[in-house]
Order: sequence, then structure tokens, then C-alpha cells
Amino acid sequence: MNYKISKPFAMQIPSHPTLARLSALPVTALLALTVTVSACAAGPKAAPASVTHNCKPQETVGFSCELQDRRVLSLCGSPDFDQFKGEAKDNPGYAYVAIGTRQGQVQFSYPQNPLDYKKHMTFSMSLAGAWPHMFVKTDKGRFLHFSLDIKEPVYADPENAPQDWPVRGLENGPLCARKVNREHIDSFMSQMIDDPVWVKNRGWNR
Repeated sequence: MNYKISKPFAMQIPSHPTLARLSALPVTALLALTVTVSACAAGPKAAPASVTHNCKPQETVGFSCELQDRRVLSLCGSPDFDQFKGEAKDNPGYAYVAIGTRQGQVQFSYPQNPLDYKKHMTFSMSLAGAWPHMFVKTDKGRFLHFSLDIKEPVYADPENAPQDWPVRGLENGPLCARKVNREHIDSFMSQMIDDPVWVKNRGWNR
């Protein structure tokens, strides 16, 4: 009796045309294809999460808000900046304002050396309602005004802004558009050196 011996399974050519083509591929090509298929199965990468401020993780966030152009303005200080118990002039920390993208990329900051903040940031208390005010200034004058006694918390004077700052070219007026965080602005302002000139120029008596 004659028996017909079939070819071993490993040597058989798959009858499905797609499997036939895959079986002819080198091992390295098959591995690459597997990686590609796995990546596709994982789906598109999630978009970077939006930040609520542009301060460093360990820093004190004095204030932050989203601007009209969707970027983020932040008032930042050294760790525990607002917890210093001595006179404001003796605070060993640092402070600065920053503007950056909603993904956390800082594009502009002032002053250039945050340790020099006492030369550029001042505090005043208005007697008309006893509300605190904080100013950030250049040699030309104040260009940012933080205030809690008005609906809009930050105003800008572009004429006095540092060169190349994004507030240049804007009309005098409010900067913030949405997502305002003012939780620590009071304690942050309390660390600024008082500027009685601002009050005096408005005809108020302290």
C-alpha cells in the first residue's frame, strides 16, 4: 500500500494571500511591522495638559491668570516667600512676574534677576476702602498694577513695559481674561516694601 506523505506544517505555504506575503518577510521586517501596529493600537498621544501658572514647582504662586491671547501671567516667589515673618525689606527670598504658554514654557520674566525684586516691586494700601495694591515698574515707571479693589485684578501700562515684553502695544487696561487665581495675593503683597508716594500723589493722608 502506498502512503502519500504530506509536507511538514512549518514548510507549508499559507493558502491565505496576506499570510503568504507576511511569511515571505524577513524577521526584522516582521518585528518592525509589529511595533507599528502596536503604536497605532495605542491611539494618538494626548495633548499636553494646560498649566494654571508658570512658576517653578517649588515656588510660591502669588497670582496667576490667563491673558486675552490665552497665555498665562504669573506672579512667582521663592519657596515660602509669603511666609517670611520679618520686615519686608529683610526678606531674603526672590520674586518675579512671568508670561508663558499654557503648556508651561516661560517666554518672558521680570526682573532679569529675581533677587532684585525690591527695586522693581512696591506695595501700597489705599485708604479709600483700605485695599492693597502692588506695582511692578521699570526705570520708566509702573507697567503692571495688581489690585484687589477692582473687578479686573491686573492692569498694564505698555509705555513703561520692559523692551520686548508682550504687554507692549496693548491699550492701557485689564490683562486677564479668565481663570484667575488670587488665593495668595494678599500674603504675597504683604512682603513688598511700602510705597507711600502712590498714596500721596492721590491726595490721601495716611
